[in-house]
Amino acid sequence: MSIERLAINPPELFSGKAFSQTFSIRGHERLIFVSGQVDCDADGKVRHPDDLEAQLEGTLDNLDIALRAQGAGMRDLVAVTIYVVGLQPEQTARIREIRSAYFDPEHPPAVTLLGIERLAFPGLRVEIDIIAAQ
Repeated sequence: MSIERLAINPPELFSGKAFSQTFSIRGHERLIFVSGQVDCDADGKVRHPDDLEAQLEGTLDNLDIALRAQGAGMRDLVAVTIYVVGLQPEQTARIREIRSAYFDPEHPPAVTLLGIERLAFPGLRVEIDIIAAQ
């Protein structure tokens, strides 16, 4: 069964770069939910303490590993929530640039970016959870 992915950005809503305001799927056989991923190695050690950009890349790499474990990939993403400790408005463009290198440019997923106070472990700046469909 093929999956139809439909990203729609209604003209009445802001048309952002590298995300879709709405995203629907039809004909999916399964949904994949991935717990919040961070930039930690297999032993749980933070790889790049307090380095936002390196952590974003490491976290996206870990998401790719998690998806591949389910037989999926980054192009299967439909919804992404990114949590950033101490998010500043001037960081948004760089975050968008980094994440866009991992997302399907023709069908970018729905994305929410949130600034938060802290994450579970010291030194963590980024956590991302996702929903994917196949």
